[in-house]
Amino acid sequence: MPEGPGSYESAGVSIERGERAVDLMRSAVERTQGREVIGGAGGFAGLYALAGLREPVLASTIDGIGTKVLVARHLERYDSLGADIVNHCANDVLATGARPLFFLDYVGTGRLDPEAVAALVRGAAEACGELGISLIGGETAEMPGLYGEGDFDVVGVCTGACERGDVVTGEGVRPGGAVIGLPSSGLHTNGYTLARKVLQDAGLSYDDAPRSLGRTVGEAYLEPHRAYVGEILALREELEVRGMAHITGGGLVGNLPRALGGLGAELDAGSWQEPPVFGLIRSLGNVPEDEMRRVFNLGVGFCAVVAPDGVEKAVEALRTAGRAAWKIGTVVEEPGVRFA
Repeated sequence: MPEGPGSYESAGVSIERGERAVDLMRSAVERTQGREVIGGAGGFAGLYALAGLREPVLASTIDGIGTKVLVARHLERYDSLGADIVNHCANDVLATGARPLFFLDYVGTGRLDPEAVAALVRGAAEACGELGISLIGGETAEMPGLYGEGDFDVVGVCTGACERGDVVTGEGVRPGGAVIGLPSSGLHTNGYTLARKVLQDAGLSYDDAPRSLGRTVGEAYLEPHRAYVGEILALREELEVRGMAHITGGGLVGNLPRALGGLGAELDAGSWQEPPVFGLIRSLGNVPEDEMRRVFNLGVGFCAVVAPDGVEKAVEALRTAGRAAWKIGTVVEEPGVRFA
C-alpha cells in the first residue's frame, strides 16, 4: 500500500487499520441481526423492517458517554464502553414508551487502534444481544489533528417503536402518584468530569482500593451503565405506567420532572441505598449534597410513575423480572423535586 509523502497514511489515516477493525468486529455485529435486518454489512445505511404495528411511532435518541472514555483509555479497558452506550441510549428510548429495536455506533479517534475499537464494538454487540436489539451499522473515523494521540469519542444512536396509544408522556400523572425507583449500578455515564477531578485532587489513582469501595476506584468508575428494558417491558404488561424517567446527567432533580407532566415530586432520600462510589466522591471532594443531587444519579437509574394503589404490584412485577425496586417518593402539585 502507498506510504510515501503523498499518501493518506503519511497524513495520519490508515485505511488498512479501519478495515482490520471492521473484520475484527464483524461476526459479533452480525450475531445481533435477526430477520428484521435487511441486507448485510457494507451498505450505505442499515435497513430494518418495521412490522406488526397498526399506528407505529418511532422513538430515536443519540448520546455519548462523555469523559468516561478517559478512564477507559487510562486503564486500557474498552469493552464496557460498548455496553455503556447501548444501555444508555436504550433506556432513553424506553422512557418514551417505545421498545428499542436497533442501534448504530460511532467511534472517532486520532489514530485507530483496531483491537480497542473491536473490543468496544463487541461490548456493544453483546449488550444489544442481551436486550434483543439489532446492531445494524456504525462508523469508525480516524481524524488526526482533530483528536490528539490516544484520544477518542463514542456516540450511539438507538431507535425504537410503539403504538401511538402506548407513548408515555407524563400527561396521566396525578398528585398522589407513586414514584418507583430502580437501582443504578453506580456512576453509569454521567458526572465523570467531577468524579475524575475529585480523585485527582485527593491524590488517588484508579488502582487504589479504598476500604469503602471493596474494589479499585477504576473498577468502580468503569462499572457499566445498567439497562432496564426487560424489567420495564414486564412492568407495563402488569399495570399502567404513567411516566418514566432515565436518570442521567442532572440526576433526579433534572430528569424526574420530565416524567411528571408539569407536576413535582417529594422524594425520601433514605428509601434506597447508594452505591459506595457516591459516598467516596462526596467525602473526598467535599461535594455539597445539592451538587451531588444535581450531577449524579445517587443510586437510582430509572423511575416509573404509577397510581397510588399500584405500588405493591409494580414492585413485585419488577422483582419478578429480576430487578429490585422501591417506592422512593410521591407526586405533588408543586413543580420540581424536593427531598424529605
